[in-house]
Amino acid sequence: MYKTNTKVPHERQTLIGDAAKASKEKHTFYEYQNKRTELPVVRLDITVPIYRMANYRTRTSQLKYIHDRKVADDFFSAGQENESAQQAQHDILTYFARQGRSTSVSPIMTELETEEQREPLLITDRGVVVNGNRRLAAMRELFAERPGEFKHFSHVDCAVLPASVTPEEIREIEVRLQMRPETKLPYGWIDESIAIQEMIGGGKKADYVADLMKKKKKDVERMARALTEVDIYLKDWLREPGEYQLVEDAEQFFNDLAKALDGIEGDALEAKRRIAWALVSNSGDLKRRIYDYNFSFDKKTDEVITALSDRLSIDLSPKSDPADHDGDDDGDDSDDDDGDDDLDIDLGDDDDDDQVSLDAFIEAFDDLSQRDATASELIEVCDSIWEQGREDAIGQQALKAIQAANSKLMSVDLSKADTGTYGAIEAQLSAVKDRVAALEAALAPFKAGSAAGGDGSSDE
Repeated sequence: MYKTNTKVPHERQTLIGDAAKASKEKHTFYEYQNKRTELPVVRLDITVPIYRMANYRTRTSQLKYIHDRKVADDFFSAGQENESAQQAQHDILTYFARQGRSTSVSPIMTELETEEQREPLLITDRGVVVNGNRRLAAMRELFAERPGEFKHFSHVDCAVLPASVTPEEIREIEVRLQMRPETKLPYGWIDESIAIQEMIGGGKKADYVADLMKKKKKDVERMARALTEVDIYLKDWLREPGEYQLVEDAEQFFNDLAKALDGIEGDALEAKRRIAWALVSNSGDLKRRIYDYNFSFDKKTDEVITALSDRLSIDLSPKSDPADHDGDDDGDDSDDDDGDDDLDIDLGDDDDDDQVSLDAFIEAFDDLSQRDATASELIEVCDSIWEQGREDAIGQQALKAIQAANSKLMSVDLSKADTGTYGAIEAQLSAVKDRVAALEAALAPFKAGSAAGGDGSSDE
C-alpha cells in the first residue's frame, strides 16, 4: 500500500515553477476560461502532487469517513496539507480506481496495469491535482506494490494551470471534465447534487450549471431540490445529518418526492414529507419497490391521510380559536358535530385549509414512542390503496380496450384505401362483426346477473 509523503507547499511550488519554466512540451487545454490555453507539461516525482480535498467525487465518502472514524468535521476540508487527510483521501481514491462501470468500462487500475500514462494530470502551480486524482492514486498503488514492474510510474506527467486560477474556476473545470454524461465512471448522484447546490448557492444560474454539466435545466433544478429533501430527512427524521450513505440507493425516490412537493406549503408539505420519510426508512418492510408507494405523498395523499387517521383515531378537525366564539356558546352546535366524520381533505386547495388540521397527524409521526406503530399502519393503508387501485384498473381494462378499438375504427377513411386492399378490408370487417357479436353474447349474462343483484343497496 502506498504511504503519502507530502512535501511542504513552498517546496512543491518552487519545484513545479522551475520545471514549468524549463518545459518545452505543451498541453492544449480548452476548459480554462472557455478558451484554448497552452499549459506547460512537467514530469514530477510521483510523491510531489497532492490530492484535492474539494473533489466532488469523494464528498460522500469523506463524510462517511468522518462519521465512522469520529474525526473533526473539517478533517478533509482543512486537511489539504495534512498527511493523515492525504492518506485517507488516497485510500478513498484507490477504492474508486478499482471500480469500473458494469462490464463496459474497465477500472482505471486495470487499464494502467497494461499501459503507461496517456494523458497528463492537471495540477495547480502548488501541485494540487484538479483532474486525475484517481489515476494518480492508481499509479501510486501500482508503483508501491510492484516497483520493478511499474517503474515508469516513479514519475508522472502533469500539465500546470496558471497561478491565477481561482477556486471557482477549479471547481468548474472539475465539473466540465468529470460530470458530463460521457464520463467513464459517473459521479454518485449525491456528489453531483452537492456540486449543483453549491454552484447555485454560490450565485450561478441553473441554466449555466446545466450547460456546464451538459444536463437539462429542469434536471439540475430537480437534483438540487432532491438534495434539499435528503438533507431535511437526514436531519429531522433520522437525526443523522450528512450521512448520505443512508440514501445512496434512493435517488429515484427523493427525485420523485421533490417533484411531488413542488408548490406545496405549510402543514400539507410536512404531512407529505412524513409519509415519505416513514416509507423510505422502513423500505425493508414493504411488499413492493419503494417507488410503487409514491402515490402516498403525491396524487393520493388525501386518501392516505383519511384512512390512516381513521385507523389511528387521529382527530383532523381544526382546533377552535377562542376568538371565533367571543363567549357566544348558546347557539345550536349540532351542525358542527355532524360534520366531524365527513371532513373534506384537499391538500391541493388552499381554500380548504380551514376545514382540517394536520397537526395531530404530523405529531403521530414525530412522536418517537409511536413512530414504528404509525409507520406499520401507514404501510398497511398504502398496500390496501394500491391493491384497490390495481383492482379498479383491471375492472376498467375491458371498457378501455373496446373504446380504443372503436376509436381506431372511427378514424378509418376508406376513400384513401388502395384498391388492392378492399378484399382484405372486407374480411377484417367481417371478423370484427363476428367478434362484436361474440362479445355481446358474452356480455348478456353478466348484465343479467348485475340486474338481478340490484344496484348494490341492501334492505337490511
